[in-house]
Amino acid sequence: MRLALYHNLTSGGSKREAHEFAKQFVAHGHSFDLYCPNTANEEFLPLTHLAQHVFTFDLHWRDSFDGRLPLLRKYVDLYRLKKNLDASRALGVRIAEKIDAANYDFVFLNHDQPVQSPFLLNFLNTPTVYYCNEPMREFYEPGIPRPYLEPQSRAARWQRGWYAPERALRRRLIRNADARNVQSAKILLTNSYFSAESIYRAYGLRARVVYLGVDTTKFRPLDLPRENFVLSVGAVSPLKGYDFLIQALGQIDAAYRPPLVIVGNTASAGEVNYLRALAEQLAVTVEFRVNVAEDELVQLYNQARALVYAPILEPFGFAPLEAMACETPVVAVKEGGVRESVCDGETGLLVEREPRAFGEALCRVMQDATFAETLGTNGLAAVLRFWTWEDAYQRLSAIVAEHVKVS
Repeated sequence: MRLALYHNLTSGGSKREAHEFAKQFVAHGHSFDLYCPNTANEEFLPLTHLAQHVFTFDLHWRDSFDGRLPLLRKYVDLYRLKKNLDASRALGVRIAEKIDAANYDFVFLNHDQPVQSPFLLNFLNTPTVYYCNEPMREFYEPGIPRPYLEPQSRAARWQRGWYAPERALRRRLIRNADARNVQSAKILLTNSYFSAESIYRAYGLRARVVYLGVDTTKFRPLDLPRENFVLSVGAVSPLKGYDFLIQALGQIDAAYRPPLVIVGNTASAGEVNYLRALAEQLAVTVEFRVNVAEDELVQLYNQARALVYAPILEPFGFAPLEAMACETPVVAVKEGGVRESVCDGETGLLVEREPRAFGEALCRVMQDATFAETLGTNGLAAVLRFWTWEDAYQRLSAIVAEHVKVS
């Protein structure tokens, strides 16, 4: 097959998905041309070296206004957002014309900026395969309260009220653009049945599930001794549930309470400070590591006594699979897509979002070495049996073959 691949991604799980599928396309004898704006991140898991040809397009977004403009600055930014959306839409037209003229078998698309679904979907005549990892959650789920997000003075509260219409208009612009774009996808794919349900509730569309995988040549057992810490992996933001993990660790007797190491590709300064204060209050030792090299991450998986994982309604979650591939037991909250990758009592433990119950489950893993080793062994076996990227590619190609006639 000959295909076009479009991305305008930053770092994170969606970029890993795009990168690994691109590797699989090439490994199976197919070729792809890469189309991306200059705003795409090609430092994290780059795709350019895999592509036959690379077409980069200039996308000129207007930056936020950084001068003094009392009571009007955010309204000026709203105007700039509208112009950025218009620029992205116009670029979609240009890219679609170039792709359609090249007679590809299909176009593989991923999340976009500044809205999630690509504007390009609206303009392509070539068959499209859009891998949507999740709907735009901020529009379809309740927010997570944080004290540092609240205005601290009467003037700040008044200012928040003044800018309320701007926030509403901004949300409407982004949400409506995203919803319109995704309706144009010919083949809509996602990463779990939980995500498929979320996509249906958000967009009224049925997505096919193509489970993802893990690179077992990188994430693998290293035969390192386990050290006295537990690990959690994911961007440091309220959605990742690190406050819950700190509360759960606080339930464990201080004599054998393990430190928590958090590895994130990004970190919100406000959230880091919030978590540090909570950890100090509960006498939990926490360490933050941001943007670590992949080799270091694999080593941490191999050294940790367990992966502890508690994101709020996580659509899929690579971290549990990466831990399983390293024979590290998983203790996770029983919600979201994690329920589909971790088998409770066999490859890990799935627990209600209740601190004491989570702490007790973690203690069971830490205090029973034989049980922990069994979970790790079973986890690796499960990954090799079903969760490799080769498996993921076969799932993807089977669905594409149902809909795309290869030239």
